[in-house]
Amino acid sequence: MSETRIPRTGTPSPEHDGPFAAVVKTLESILSLIGDHGTAEESLTGIARLENVISSLRYHQAALAHQAEINVVRANAQRGNLKQLNRGTAATIALARQADPHGYREYLENCRILFNDTPHLAAAYSRGEFTEAQMRAILTPLRIVKAERRTEFDNLYAKNPQMFACQGTRKISDTVQDFTLAYASDDQCKEQKSAEEQRRIKFTPHPATGMMSIHAELPIIAGLALKNDIKAKSTSLKAHGDERTRAQIEADYLASFCTSPDATVPINLSVGLIMTDKTLFLGDRQPAYLDGYGVIAPQYARELLAGQEILNNMTLAEMAAARPPAFIHALETTVELIRLYTAPGDRELIAMDSTARIFPEKMKKFIRTRDRRCRTPFCDGMIEEIDHVTQACLGGPTCVANADGRCKFCNQAKETPGWQEIVICRGPHRMKICTSMGPTYHSTAPPATGFAHQPYPQCMSEADWVRAFEDWLNQPPDTGSGPPDIGDIPA
Repeated sequence: MSETRIPRTGTPSPEHDGPFAAVVKTLESILSLIGDHGTAEESLTGIARLENVISSLRYHQAALAHQAEINVVRANAQRGNLKQLNRGTAATIALARQADPHGYREYLENCRILFNDTPHLAAAYSRGEFTEAQMRAILTPLRIVKAERRTEFDNLYAKNPQMFACQGTRKISDTVQDFTLAYASDDQCKEQKSAEEQRRIKFTPHPATGMMSIHAELPIIAGLALKNDIKAKSTSLKAHGDERTRAQIEADYLASFCTSPDATVPINLSVGLIMTDKTLFLGDRQPAYLDGYGVIAPQYARELLAGQEILNNMTLAEMAAARPPAFIHALETTVELIRLYTAPGDRELIAMDSTARIFPEKMKKFIRTRDRRCRTPFCDGMIEEIDHVTQACLGGPTCVANADGRCKFCNQAKETPGWQEIVICRGPHRMKICTSMGPTYHSTAPPATGFAHQPYPQCMSEADWVRAFEDWLNQPPDTGSGPPDIGDIPA
């Protein structure tokens, strides 16, 4: 039986109901006209503009929620109720929005960050430049840092207003975490490692469908190794004509580890960890990127390689004095360092070319490393296919400049008649997407390191400190000489 609503009786309408109703009526008439007689381009433009209006209204909802919390706090303070000044605010706001109240305490915390610490982001939100989900992806990672760091990030955004252009929520979250993890404490790093002690697996039967779901929480490296191996197996079998879907192959392959006596867990693991040389060797705070997972704290990335704890706040001199042999041994014997060079002083990966019609495997890996996720604007899908931006049949060359990574769905959508894509910039790699129905979009590859593209002229000699550091690293331990002077290292 459907829920019965009790009609309002005798309650006068608020004084603002009239203007609200007039605005809604005007908007409805415009949308109805487009819906009845508009072209495809007009319809899509209307959808985009309506999304901007909705986002702007969500900003005002956040502002009203923040104001409501201020009033509740003030009222509780006057009554002497100091234990929980904002008690009941989250629940009442959820009721006003006709939503589940779970999660609205975090919503109010995000509102406080938005209006107290990030005025530039708030201004962009008010203009409808971010959806509510995108703004949540920005604000939620900022909770772990202090207010002055949030303001610092807000100022960085003001200088780089295209930082989140055409990004989905997962990409946005990675971008912000790349900033916040630079200030992650040793305690936070230890929490990440101690979380591995909570590894577990849960089986849930579903009698109605005759299926069973498996939920597992594994350490990062073990989980990525399992994921990469299963994905590689399904790709290989599918390429050799296996009639099963990739999802079916992956499920069967996972089950084979337990059901087949000949099944073996893969030993040779390939895990992509992207970090700057200064982060690896000099204790720099620039976070690293773990391929297939996301950004991780810099000291945690170093410890994955070293196999032992490295304090986050160690200076160059302290690291040089300690010079742990296990760390050097691990780097020299068990870790393969693949160098991906960037343009001098910049954060963009330098291209490589091929004369082949099909992308070579190393080039595919390079493109996956550069793009990280599907290059379709706002899509957070994992890269499943490497594609020519300008099709090979139209003369597009096989090179990283004319290549991008796409999920399968987006790569098929690109084949729509009239859909065109062109590369408009090589560093950073940026392409223009022209749909067959009018609107155009831009897609920019994320920076190899850092959270924003920051090109600036730099001398090629900046790499001198790397050679000096390598010479010191490879010298006998008993020479007693110290590392290169930190004053000689460019800031």
